[in-house]
Amino acid sequence: MRRQWIGLALAATLSTACAGTPVPGDEGYAFNLNGEYAAEFVTQADGMAFTGTLTVGTARGGELSGTMALRDPFTIDGDVEGLIEGSLLTMTVPYAIVENGCTGVASGTGEIAEGGGSVTGEVEIMDECEGAPIAADFTLTRQ
Repeated sequence: MRRQWIGLALAATLSTACAGTPVPGDEGYAFNLNGEYAAEFVTQADGMAFTGTLTVGTARGGELSGTMALRDPFTIDGDVEGLIEGSLLTMTVPYAIVENGCTGVASGTGEIAEGGGSVTGEVEIMDECEGAPIAADFTLTRQ
């Protein structure tokens, strides 16, 4: 009888441990990014600000995808791809500038606030028309 109780207690402990903690993309994970975010990218060299929105979602396993639509001072559209690990977002955004046809890629990392309401970080922008890498700080704030 005692062996049965020990076996049942062990089985209950193991099943609780395996079912407990959500992972990125699961409902209830503290650092998921879902929905529309106000976006601001500010170049480090001259303080030029680019603003608009990122609309993103987090899939199970932490894969992030969505779109970027910056509207000031230029129209810049892109596709957001990324990964959430813990509270760290790593993202890559291939983009195109509508006004001049330039394309490029912004890539970098950011720290996600608990609850997924905001992200702050840095990106490196490789723009085909600029030639040299451009460093920028970014902030995303859930709308």
